[in-house]
Amino acid sequence: MLVGAGIVEVALSTMRNPPPRGRALLAGAMLGALPDVDIILGILLGRGGTLHGTATHSFTAVALWAAVGTLLGGGRWGAVFGLGYASHLLMDLLDESGPTNLMLLWPFSGQRPYSLGKLFPKVPVLGDGVVDTIRHTLRPESLLLLFQQTALAGVFAALLVLLAAVLRRRRTRVAASGR
Repeated sequence: MLVGAGIVEVALSTMRNPPPRGRALLAGAMLGALPDVDIILGILLGRGGTLHGTATHSFTAVALWAAVGTLLGGGRWGAVFGLGYASHLLMDLLDESGPTNLMLLWPFSGQRPYSLGKLFPKVPVLGDGVVDTIRHTLRPESLLLLFQQTALAGVFAALLVLLAAVLRRRRTRVAASGR
């Protein structure tokens, strides 16, 4: 969510007529978390994390959400929705898993790419049902991994906000100089 909002903040800093900032950042944050809805579905169906990293972790899903944003509010909202959603895929490409939980080319391919970096710790989704999965997730080891992920995402988000500020300042100077 933090990185989704951060990436949207950078995008807003480059737009001539950006959508309302607060709503755009909220949309970016929510869409940044949305791909993991497959975890919740798997838990509710008693299949634990077995559905994680399926259709919701693909370029097709990014395009779908960008189209939804475009239909709801035009191209600027399409960019917000698409970038917010895509931020999740980027973060998953930076986890320590080796083969990722992404199916980027779904439905054309079920192939899973390898991680581009080993920055984010992987939090396993274990359990056969809601209670069992929650019990595993609330173990100290899992909570520590979640904390580490959140802290790293916070650093990424802070860097993105800094980049957005630099881009805004540059844009203001260029506009003031009449170029």
